Amino acid sequence: MATEQEPHAGRFRLWIDDACITACQCVLIDPELFGFDDDGVTRVLVDEVPAEKLPSASAAVDNCPIGAIHLDPLP
Repeated sequence: MATEQEPHAGRFRLWIDDACITACQCVLIDPELFGFDDDGVTRVLVDEVPAEKLPSASAAVDNCPIGAIHLDPLP
């Protein structure tokens, strides 16, 4: 039986700041989390990171050449 958790426990969101240079490392790491808008700018494709995608989300943060990707816990 699963234990009851707080509603927001373990929930995360990804975001990309304005410093992004569209190096595309994040898209290569996980194209289900990252893609491009109509102008070819890198963007996050999900509102909330699914638990099974946390490792690749963290890898994208760690591999961004300028540190423009952020992974924050949701309140």
